[in-house]
Amino acid sequence: MDFSNELINLIKEWAPRMSSQDINNELKRAHGRIDYDPNLMQHQCNKGQLLGFIEAESLQAIEENQQKSKEIQVYLGGIVKKWSQQCAKEKRINEDHLKYCSAVLLPYGSVLLGVADSKSDIDLICIAPEFIDRREQFFNGLFYLLSNEDGMEQINKIESTSNPIIKMIYKGFHIDINFAQLNSDRVPENIDENLDELRRNLLQSEDKSLYALNGRKNGILISKSMPDHSQFVQALRIIKQWAKKRKVSSNIIGYLGGISWAILMAKICQLFPRVDVCQTVSLFFQIYSQWNWKIPVVIDESDPEIETFKTLCWKRDEDKRNDKIMQIITPAYPFFNTTFKVNKITFQTIFQEFQIGAQKLGDWNEVLRPFDFFDCFQYFVAISIVSKSSENFHKWTGFCEAQLPKLLKLIGHNEAIYDNTSFELRITPDGEENLERDYAKSLTYFLGIKKLKPDAWPLFLRIPITQFAIELNQRKLQSFKNEDEFNMKIYVANVTDIDQLRGKLSPRMYDDSDSIVKKIKMNEEDKNGSAYLVKRISSIQDSGINQEVLNDMF
Repeated sequence: MDFSNELINLIKEWAPRMSSQDINNELKRAHGRIDYDPNLMQHQCNKGQLLGFIEAESLQAIEENQQKSKEIQVYLGGIVKKWSQQCAKEKRINEDHLKYCSAVLLPYGSVLLGVADSKSDIDLICIAPEFIDRREQFFNGLFYLLSNEDGMEQINKIESTSNPIIKMIYKGFHIDINFAQLNSDRVPENIDENLDELRRNLLQSEDKSLYALNGRKNGILISKSMPDHSQFVQALRIIKQWAKKRKVSSNIIGYLGGISWAILMAKICQLFPRVDVCQTVSLFFQIYSQWNWKIPVVIDESDPEIETFKTLCWKRDEDKRNDKIMQIITPAYPFFNTTFKVNKITFQTIFQEFQIGAQKLGDWNEVLRPFDFFDCFQYFVAISIVSKSSENFHKWTGFCEAQLPKLLKLIGHNEAIYDNTSFELRITPDGEENLERDYAKSLTYFLGIKKLKPDAWPLFLRIPITQFAIELNQRKLQSFKNEDEFNMKIYVANVTDIDQLRGKLSPRMYDDSDSIVKKIKMNEEDKNGSAYLVKRISSIQDSGINQEVLNDMF
């Protein structure tokens, strides 16, 4: 039975007249696993405790931050307008038409939904006429103008991805600017009213511009589909704070990003339109801790362009990017799976956190307690992205971070290496800066390893990490001319090393009596269990791995 179609249609038709128990029965009938007790839910909702959390986290003061964000958006929008008009003059556009040729800068993501906080990125989309292209004007002309702005703390262009953006820190705000090139020399005055036509006209054009426009369309559809938008916003803010505290919020590394959390919460709000914020958050954990993740999460939407984009829609059976581990689908056509970076390791972490949240409902202090990563694991693999200079470090970091989900996939998808009943693996969602004191800049991620069975076989990490190193090096040689400047190092440590590891990374590691990691080199000179995985990525050639590098692996 297809839960995503049948139940959504049922809820759409009957939800206004259904009691909580009625919905419970339908969930059980259609899905077979999900169950919740509406009466128990009432007792679990300690509203005073949850409101105390909201106040402590300053969620009520987000409006002040949003006002500052709007001021920055207006200012940057002015820069974009002047830049686009200059581009028009260079293309000798008639001055009478200049006012119709200006590019616009509009928000999407958490800013558009109204759930951005002081730590949220400001996601913006630059919508430009067809005579302004991405490579020359956007990534060169506009990038140069922004680089010279007072208050610009950091700026980088990320071009070689499926979602090319200008990424910057401006006056303390982290800002991502996406780009959409229309196939018309005019930009409509009211973008949202013309958004469907603009997307339709891009069907035969570049996919990147179409998906950029869909970023805004998704936010509009989610907002319109909410029975109580203010309740949705407040509940989503709480869940996003929970995700940050429990360290499962990072789209880059393979956890969930903002759009995924928004869709998950929107689904709950649609299924249960008559409950308060506290109950909504409780239901979030109860439902998703039991969800059959082979079934996609989709929200009821009303995109009028379904037939136009039908051929481009996400197709569950054809999506191979995350092997159907988890599917959270955008409402705007063409559909897009927001969780394509999720792998078996990050999925296990996310699902486990849903279950922990459901088990601890009734005590919000426990549900929202921060996860102490370094107190929860016995062993660690430290992955350090390093550079001899600060120049272009952020470009190198972005390149490496985009590759890390591939490493997790290589480990998690090999049943001969990783068995989630024998080991728990979990990676930090964010890197720690400048732990490598021998380098000008560094960013270090940690993969925690916990043995769940005393008699578990060793983790043969050499195989996936060697494969990852080869692939990373091949990509690096194609993208970075000064290869000696940029490197990646991978260490293994047990819990007794962690204080030293976070103070200054050292190749000296203690012996692992439990043999959690199968070492390649086992001789008298290796008593300390040195595990310096990749000294120099650049020493790994296209044809294979250098034997000296092999000897330094575990």
